[in-house]
Amino acid sequence: MNPPREPGLELDASATRTFFRTRRAALILVAIVSVSTTVQVLATPITAMMAGPVDWPFDISISLLCVILAVACVAQASAVLLSDRWPRIAVFATVAVYLLLLGAFDIPNWLIGTYLVVALAQFLLARRVSAGSAVVCLLGVVVAGMGGLFTWAVFYSGDVGTALSFMANEFFRFTAPALGATALGIWWGAQVRQVNLAREQAELARQEHDARVNDARERERARIAQELHDVAGQHLAGLVTLADAAISLAPARPDEAIRLVGEVRNEGRFAAASLAGALSDLHAADAAGPAETTRDLRRAGELVEFWSQRGMPVSFDLDGAVSDLPAVVSTTAYRVLQEALTNAAKHAPGAPVTISVTVTDEELRARVVNQAPGTDSMPVPGLDLGWGLRGMRERVELLRGTLFAGPTPTGGWDVRIAIPIDPIA
Repeated sequence: MNPPREPGLELDASATRTFFRTRRAALILVAIVSVSTTVQVLATPITAMMAGPVDWPFDISISLLCVILAVACVAQASAVLLSDRWPRIAVFATVAVYLLLLGAFDIPNWLIGTYLVVALAQFLLARRVSAGSAVVCLLGVVVAGMGGLFTWAVFYSGDVGTALSFMANEFFRFTAPALGATALGIWWGAQVRQVNLAREQAELARQEHDARVNDARERERARIAQELHDVAGQHLAGLVTLADAAISLAPARPDEAIRLVGEVRNEGRFAAASLAGALSDLHAADAAGPAETTRDLRRAGELVEFWSQRGMPVSFDLDGAVSDLPAVVSTTAYRVLQEALTNAAKHAPGAPVTISVTVTDEELRARVVNQAPGTDSMPVPGLDLGWGLRGMRERVELLRGTLFAGPTPTGGWDVRIAIPIDPIA
């Protein structure tokens, strides 16, 4: 594990290596810098050799000197590789190679190309450290380089004034690339820090999003569990009650018991349809693909079609736009219609049902009215547990709405709801 670092100071090693991407890229850069520097350093002796015989002032041969200079250029460029872990050492290593060549061979004009390698190392340092540290290191580089050059010039010329004049001429050649590289490195480092901060914020946002998604998934599971509880509690309890009634009537009234068995079959069909809807929601919540949206009034037509195909005469009248309703209002109204139609099919099979939905800016009103059941399908008294009505009322009242449910003068059943439309619901 990497040790913690203070914000705004050195970046971690992984951020630094993003400049090279890979070790291979770093080696390619070193090779390019080595070749470029070697060509610049050897330009003067190679040009002299091509011009013809010259008075060679050195004790070693020109070919040997060229080899030494080429090796030194490779060594100076290779010091850049230290920038990943020891940037300050890399910078002063490049300066040291320059000073060694200067002191050993007295060829300051040949070594101008090495200034760019020093600037490259300074850039790599400045992009990792704070601006203050980068400036301090730059001052150290300038002092070391120019101090070494001045010292050499004093021993070479024997005159301080001449040495100062020569150093002044070289000062801008040496300092300008290092200064520009430092400024660029400071800017680069600031950009990297901003990118890293943005990545951290994005990661935190992703984690927060995942947490919200998980929370929403848990809430959806709880909602589906409640749906299953409501459906199972209502319909399965109705099945048990009908079966008990059929058993009790069988000895004395077998025809009535057979009719109740038919009611058990119908109740089982209704329960299966309701459970299938709730289980489809659960399957959509667990599926890897996009989850199916919760049913609402936009799918009321499917509800009407479902019961029409099962022999219920249903008329549906819609006044207003249900697509703009708050989701919780639209879903609750849909569930009320679903429960009212289920009850109508259970207690008044075959009787006509009228549905009306009105949407205004202030509220949603819905009404389900079924006619009286026919003489051949009279409901059995005392079998309605009342759980459906209670569940509908609780849903509506949670939204500060009202629900009315009661018989009609003609023997049917009337269910009406009114739910205020709150923009923030």
